[in-house]
Amino acid sequence: MCFKNLPIEIDESGRMTLRGGVSGGFGLGGQPMTAGPKPLSEEQIKVLLAKNGYIKDVDFDPVTRIAGALAFHAVADLKERKVLTGNSMATLFRGYEVIMLGRDPRDAIFITSRACGVCGGVHSVASCLAIEMALGLVPPPLGVIARNLLLSMEFNYDHPLHLFLLAGPDYSRMIVEQTNPEVWDRAKTYRAPGRDWHGYDTIGAIMEDLNPLTGKLYV
Repeated sequence: MCFKNLPIEIDESGRMTLRGGVSGGFGLGGQPMTAGPKPLSEEQIKVLLAKNGYIKDVDFDPVTRIAGALAFHAVADLKERKVLTGNSMATLFRGYEVIMLGRDPRDAIFITSRACGVCGGVHSVASCLAIEMALGLVPPPLGVIARNLLLSMEFNYDHPLHLFLLAGPDYSRMIVEQTNPEVWDRAKTYRAPGRDWHGYDTIGAIMEDLNPLTGKLYV
């Protein structure tokens, strides 16, 4: 087994170390993060809402097709097609923080995986990383490789399930033709990138097969 593109060096005795110049796995590195534009204050938003008829509250509550309840609130400028401010909130207390109190930290790897029936593995890995950072543990490079390979296997199951069952129907012909008919009109003749791999000539053909229950891509 050979991984030539990884920043890992192996000495004569088989001991693996990170290649020189590569920061540790938990280091931030790079340039410091910047905050970006200053958000509008609540008073500024109220003034805009009162003065301009094209600035509206936009609420999605609940946001569906996720493991748990989520609400999203935004103020949007419909004329400029810009979101002025946005907030999301979890509206359901799951209780995993309470369940974990007083337990062996290693239990988190197994308990948190039950947070979702689709993506349990990523919750386990997140718990592993949290334990490693909290206790100052550095797994061997080959251990990191093995973990990443297993996580990639979960992605191969998780992403198609999300695309073809949870999110995909929102982009199907059945939905888009009703909500945005102009998009469907373009999709019918728009050439699909990557058609040599997936076999679809147009975006419209993909949208047809994303139709709930009848589409070939629908899980």
